Amino acid sequence: MSAALSTVPGKPAPLPFQPATYTSVLIGSAMLSVTAEGELDARNARGLAEYIETVLDGKRRLIVDLRGLTFFGTQGFSALHYVNVTCSRRHVNWVVVPGVEVDRLLRICDPEGGLPVADTLESAIAVVTRPPRTHLRPIRR
Repeated sequence: MSAALSTVPGKPAPLPFQPATYTSVLIGSAMLSVTAEGELDARNARGLAEYIETVLDGKRRLIVDLRGLTFFGTQGFSALHYVNVTCSRRHVNWVVVPGVEVDRLLRICDPEGGLPVADTLESAIAVVTRPPRTHLRPIRR
């Protein structure tokens, strides 16, 4: 048996990696909602930023719903930072709706609240329909 497949007696075998999947829904003519489900780590975090950059064309409002993620690694935070820069450059008002996994990491990596966050979809819609933020806020580490 290979070391990667071996298990410790009495402990369950690790679950296989479930790569993140992304879907997008257009709300009205200028608001986009992107939902991610599965696991986001160093293997695929850049894919989230690239997907958003691809589907964002011409939109002025973006909601990134990450409540369906079962794992969110530190590279996921880097992907969100990239989305933040992209949205600022394109004058897109955006917000992330974190799930438990994302919220845990944001409390560690973004304690000053540099990224726009909403607790619910309803509050996310309220955030993105306000006038856009005028500049990037530095993220302290």
